[in-house]
Amino acid sequence: MPDRSDSRRIGAVQRTCEILQAMRTRDGFSVSELSDHVGLSVGAVHTHLATLREYGLVVKEGTTYRLGPQLVPFGEFVKHHTPLYQAARPELDDLANETGECAHLLVENNGLSVFIYEAFGDNAVGTSYHVRSRTIPPHYLHNHAAGKALLAHYPSERVDEIIAEHGLEPATEETITDRETLRSALETVRERGYALNDEEEIRGIRAVGAPILDEDDAPVGAISFSAPRSRLQGDRFTRTVPERLLSVANVIEVNLQTGDYPAPGDRSESGERVSGADPFRNGDPTEK
Repeated sequence: MPDRSDSRRIGAVQRTCEILQAMRTRDGFSVSELSDHVGLSVGAVHTHLATLREYGLVVKEGTTYRLGPQLVPFGEFVKHHTPLYQAARPELDDLANETGECAHLLVENNGLSVFIYEAFGDNAVGTSYHVRSRTIPPHYLHNHAAGKALLAHYPSERVDEIIAEHGLEPATEETITDRETLRSALETVRERGYALNDEEEIRGIRAVGAPILDEDDAPVGAISFSAPRSRLQGDRFTRTVPERLLSVANVIEVNLQTGDYPAPGDRSESGERVSGADPFRNGDPTEK
């Protein structure tokens, strides 16, 4: 939900934002469907859409409206000019390259997760799911490792605000949906420095998450490593991968504080999967 701490708003702009947010939830709306979704008259929705089409932010195909390609440069500009993205991307590429699995980078916005980068190794599973699902909100913080790593380093008042706003919706049978259970889990995360996700977001997938902290120990984002449960068991789940992820997080924090990361455009981003040898990937997957 939007930040409503400032009561001064322009109604027409707010309605336009609501239309754009609605259009993110699925691929295509008719005018009447959008009218029902946002509670505006058909005529008002049509006027908003006509303006958005003029700027390439919406496209029309027959009677169906979709988000337009002109939105892509906006997102790319924000991402590539975000210091956290610049500092983290090379490290996550290396992690995915070493392990063959998935590495993720996210920030929090209005109490929800925004994934700003994901790297996929040659053995990564669920890549289509990740790419597709990240485009459709909402993305909660409580049901995955990176989100819990962030929540654990927020003031308790902020955590309460997020829960009050978004609840604790279940994604699987393992998702934490009780407030006190979550508080206890977050305390454990603070004590050990990393968070675990044991099939709490996707059945069959485990993950480890770590916060990225600034010089004042305030969280600015979080990273995570995910893999199938069969390849993330025993000490690899509870010790080896967490230690590796904490090391990566530390390098990212140093990169941020020193400015030692590529400037926008200095490093290509092919989008292709990466592959490589993982010093801790080839252990016994049934290790207990």
